[in-house]
Amino acid sequence: MHTITRKSLLIAFITIIAFTLAACSSGNNNKSNEMTPPANDEPKNNDTKEPEAEPPVKKDPVELTVGSFGSESEKKSVEDWFVVYQKTHPHVTLKYITLEGDPASTAMSMAASGNMPDVVWLSDGHVRTFYEQGIAAPLNDAFERMGVDLNDVNPAMISYGAIDGNYYFAPRDLSHMIVFVNKTLLEQEGIPMPTDGWTWDQFVDIVKQVTKKNEVGETIQYGVDFQFNWLPNYIAFAQAAGGDYLNRETMKLQFSDPKVIEGLSMYSDLIKEGYAFNPFTPSPNSFAEGKVAFLYGVRPHANSVNDWSKAINFQWDLVTLPRTPVKYAVGSGTSGYAANAKSKHLEEATDFVASLLTPEAHKAFGLAGNAVPLLKSLTEDPYWRNIPETGKNDDAYVAHPESDVGRDTDILLPAEAGWKIVGLLNDAFTKYLNGQSSLEDALKVVDEQVNALIK
Repeated sequence: MHTITRKSLLIAFITIIAFTLAACSSGNNNKSNEMTPPANDEPKNNDTKEPEAEPPVKKDPVELTVGSFGSESEKKSVEDWFVVYQKTHPHVTLKYITLEGDPASTAMSMAASGNMPDVVWLSDGHVRTFYEQGIAAPLNDAFERMGVDLNDVNPAMISYGAIDGNYYFAPRDLSHMIVFVNKTLLEQEGIPMPTDGWTWDQFVDIVKQVTKKNEVGETIQYGVDFQFNWLPNYIAFAQAAGGDYLNRETMKLQFSDPKVIEGLSMYSDLIKEGYAFNPFTPSPNSFAEGKVAFLYGVRPHANSVNDWSKAINFQWDLVTLPRTPVKYAVGSGTSGYAANAKSKHLEEATDFVASLLTPEAHKAFGLAGNAVPLLKSLTEDPYWRNIPETGKNDDAYVAHPESDVGRDTDILLPAEAGWKIVGLLNDAFTKYLNGQSSLEDALKVVDEQVNALIK
């Protein structure tokens, strides 16, 4: 809910008065036109001057510090975004600060010393931690000032910043899971390129057809690499059979729920049977080596896929995830920017972060890089397409936004609990795939340990 500021009330009040005066003036003019002119026919005094518009309030110069990666592409993206922001905030200048290592972790250390930049980069998984530490500023008022249309933003991505009725984060791109395809490998097996809308059964059939094993049963060519140990994938796969890993009333994990196990087993059993790449005991037979037909991935992987294809000479394309029988859930994630709650230039900082979700600024940010827009109004714009090559199925990157699911455990649960989930799930599936535990027993450990941290 947007907070109504004293400034906006004053503007509204002045507007009402101006409208009333204009209406009264208009009414008087109409009435005088109907009356008999004065007997002396003397002209009326029309010397009354219109009130002059107030000049814009001059603001003191402000230098806004923005902390993010040391990459030139990210720096240029921020600078291009800032050019758009300066149109409404000409008194502000930018100082870009490279944050070494993980920018969000570095920013937290700087916050403890009181010198965190005014604006900082965050991954989706950091938002709750910044909120709990009181170092991320709420953006609701800034969204209103900057004219942000939240209905234009991918709902799963904007939800990453939504905590207790406020927004604390502006996402910068959409990492929506798709399937990269080694077309050459499929052609060698006489299999045509799949198309958007393909089914889970069709997918599994192809995966089993293209898998090759040697004489001792070791897989030397896999059907798929699920990128299984990425949290949004765990969350999406858990919902494939109609279950939910999180009880929405108690806010307790339930990965050991039978329906959740059924969904996860659809993927993990293909790993266990040797049809899918095992991320916990990696094989040299990878997608990069041309030994995997399908790779679950997101747009930032496209550059690597293109490089691999040129290195060993295979053709590639992409397709949407196969439709699962009960619920179609697509793992998705993002990163973005937050404003320092202790900034000395809080309004400028929050306005800058909010402006990222306006079409002009969002497009300016994306022109320099490899970002898929998360604004619905920009999905058909050609500026982000045909990267790194033309002729690919770029529509897959933005298909079915209603099916996007993110790592909402990081937003809905305390930060300490959210950060533990991936490690515990990795341990659980390592034990299951190695035959050390049933999947149910392994996932019960995840539920018990995480739920103990939730009050």
